Amino acid sequence: MPTIFVVNLEEFLPVVEGCRKAGYAVQGPVAGYWSIQSDTDMTLVRKQLGLGPALWYTCLAGGIRGRLVEFGRETLTIAEQA
Repeated sequence: MPTIFVVNLEEFLPVVEGCRKAGYAVQGPVAGYWSIQSDTDMTLVRKQLGLGPALWYTCLAGGIRGRLVEFGRETLTIAEQA
């Protein structure tokens, strides 16, 4: 199950809220991190989240569980570990 761990900082709350709106399971924060999971591939779009490039490229600082399929300027996709 693809999972993103998002640091519980105000700057990253758009990621948490955007994932919640997309229907992904959001839990936490626990021990300083939000856990966001999906039963299918998880795709995030930078502009939809309202993140600037610096926050976009650091949004995975908390780590992931799964396989990083794409992490470009605008789109991030994580799939289940093969």
